Amino acid sequence: MKTLQGFWQLARPFWTSSEKIPALMLLLATILMNLGLVGVNILNNFWNLHFYNALQALDYDAFLIGGIEFILLQAALTGFTVAAFHFQQKLTIKWMRWEITNTLQDWLKNQRYLLMQLNGPETDNPDQRVADDIDMFIVISLKLGLGVMTALVSLFSFLNILWQASSLVSLPIGAEGLVIPGLLVWIALLYSIAGTGGAFWLGRALPRLNFLQQRREADFRFSLMRLREHAESIAQYRGEKAEMQTFTTRLEAALQNFWQLVKKQKIVLGYSTFYMRTATVIPMFIMAPQFFAGVFPLGRLTQISAAFGEVHEAMAYLVKAFPQIAEWKAVIDRLTGFQNRLNAISSDNGVKIRHQPRSLAISKLNLWLPDSGKTILRDFSVNIAPGESLLVRAPSGFGKSTMVRAIFGLWQHASGSAAYDTENALVLAQKPYFPLGNLRDILWYPQIANRTKDAMLAHALQKFGLGHLTSQLDQETDWSKKLSIGEQQRCAFVRVLLHKPQILFLDESTSALDEKSETLCYRLLKEELPETILVSIGHRPSLDRFHSQILDLDTSSPSATAPQQALTVST
Repeated sequence: MKTLQGFWQLARPFWTSSEKIPALMLLLATILMNLGLVGVNILNNFWNLHFYNALQALDYDAFLIGGIEFILLQAALTGFTVAAFHFQQKLTIKWMRWEITNTLQDWLKNQRYLLMQLNGPETDNPDQRVADDIDMFIVISLKLGLGVMTALVSLFSFLNILWQASSLVSLPIGAEGLVIPGLLVWIALLYSIAGTGGAFWLGRALPRLNFLQQRREADFRFSLMRLREHAESIAQYRGEKAEMQTFTTRLEAALQNFWQLVKKQKIVLGYSTFYMRTATVIPMFIMAPQFFAGVFPLGRLTQISAAFGEVHEAMAYLVKAFPQIAEWKAVIDRLTGFQNRLNAISSDNGVKIRHQPRSLAISKLNLWLPDSGKTILRDFSVNIAPGESLLVRAPSGFGKSTMVRAIFGLWQHASGSAAYDTENALVLAQKPYFPLGNLRDILWYPQIANRTKDAMLAHALQKFGLGHLTSQLDQETDWSKKLSIGEQQRCAFVRVLLHKPQILFLDESTSALDEKSETLCYRLLKEELPETILVSIGHRPSLDRFHSQILDLDTSSPSATAPQQALTVST
């Protein structure tokens, strides 16, 4: 029941969205094609009756007619199969596009992708849950749903044939024998119940093992991705042996769990194969005495045997589909866990943020660490006017970057308020982010509308000593590997000139630059953006002259000094 609730939690948004009408039409078309397949199977069952009776009667004309009927039935079967596949795949694509798009929007909304890492335990491999698990969830859900529907329709379609055939079976009890109404139906039902119960008992560990397998395979892929992302650093450390050890450990964990999964699947597979195959001969042995006594012809025997097989397979559908059900449950658990984790992220970021043009006002800002509860900053207040600047200094690891996170609403373990131009603020991190794409897109990131202004871009590149990159704006490569960290930091300053923010936070943004390059970057900021408020985080004494206010934080208690202007600080 919990799995079904999880399924509905994941599926309901799509089936109640604006896509529901075309989706329902595709689902209806798929259902009709599957019903057509059931109809062909019913006709094929009666074909068995007439064809094998013709063989037994040595009726050559009836045999030829049966051959033509067989070809027509197979043509119909092929048409319905292809059509069902077509409509089901179109529905799968529509559902997948909607589900992945909306999950990505939920993940990106309000910086949840970052808050999941910073606040509380991080959900493992969210990329796999979006890219792989949603795909598996939709494909398996449709396959199981249509399979159950087809099984139920087949069950009731062939049940009547099997019920009527039961009147031909006479048990050797009494002088005239005993005829039990629906005997073959009851035998099929009992056999299916026993088989289903056995399969679920033998495979009860499969959902947990599938869940672990998906997680460990994703962990292994992630370690390979890390090698590609940090190839140069690993090579400089000569860390190949250490990386190989990590790969081996994660691969072995995945393979060991996979072997446990295989052993359980082997048991279930052997049981279900034997169980399904033996069902085909049960009605023949039951009806053999009456057949050899000449009560009914060969065609009737094959028809009853086929009908028994259809009824039994419909009743035992869950046995046949149990490995997929186990995988389906594991996927649902992973996706609902991811969705619940997204929903659990509080919209309250700790610091109350409001939009205020031009100036920056921070009031009674408190910061603390979630694990130890250690206070980083207590009751800090400051007002910065346009064109002014603040430098925050503290020992490494003190939590200076956390202050920027809190002001931007990315740190929930905080209190106080901040007012600034929220629509025109920018942060330069120590290692700039270089997205996928050509250099032009990277420098304009995240803006799109202004990406055709190459003259402005070339001017900014020239100012920061990057004029040689002007001819490479259309080149797509891994620019984070091609450019040195110093060039990347200067590219980040190019972004600043392009975006012209009202509030600019610089978090160790010149750590890889020499003093001359650092001076150039700050001088250009002052000249090109005289009204922009600067808040810098750094260690170097050379930064002091570029800031009108300085906040010194130490490990004992927060304090502040203001060499040029008064800095409002209350502790």
